[in-house]
Amino acid sequence: MKPSRLSRISFAIATLFLFPGHRVRAQSPIEDILKAQQAWHIQCMSKGCIASVDILRGESGDPPDPNDTNQYVSVAVAVNRSDRRPSLVTFEVDPNADQQAGIDLFFSHTVPDGKSWKVVVDPNGPMHLPFRRCSKTTCIFFIGGGTPDEATMKSCEDLVSRMKSEDHLFLSYTRGGHSYRTAVSLVLFKEAYANLLTQASMPTESPSPSKGAVAR
Repeated sequence: MKPSRLSRISFAIATLFLFPGHRVRAQSPIEDILKAQQAWHIQCMSKGCIASVDILRGESGDPPDPNDTNQYVSVAVAVNRSDRRPSLVTFEVDPNADQQAGIDLFFSHTVPDGKSWKVVVDPNGPMHLPFRRCSKTTCIFFIGGGTPDEATMKSCEDLVSRMKSEDHLFLSYTRGGHSYRTAVSLVLFKEAYANLLTQASMPTESPSPSKGAVAR
């Protein structure tokens, strides 16, 4: 996919978020293109499975370079095999992001509006996530990992539940004071998460057919 086309798609999604009353057709071609660009991958291990996606950041007034790995954002969710509960959620962005600013998540969903659809933005505003660590390769927010306690598991569940309850997510961070926003399709996330739970329920002695494969 050429960067110019990706930029137009990201801008179109951004427009939907910034103008809640904007109406779209029931089957938007934007979502079809995003499906090709936002391919979730699932990998299973002995204790759990993880679903992840890497997305070239949105244009945000500064066209992204698809050859620069720093300009991709990554989202991942892991679940335990034992109880299929989410035990890790991560959001990774440019290592040169402004560390004090962290990440903001903007949620929205679509509702029927006559013969079209209307995007409704969460009136409570964005969810702010502080960076847990920045390195030469990434700035990351994460919940869970390792052997999380019950409170951490509950936080993972709450965030995953929020992602499952909405249709769109805008991930925003700043670099050099400039804001960058990237559209993440939660419709595609929900499909991937259902597949993730299925793979996590498979016996560990059976090779996971989705290991290294695209979640469909």
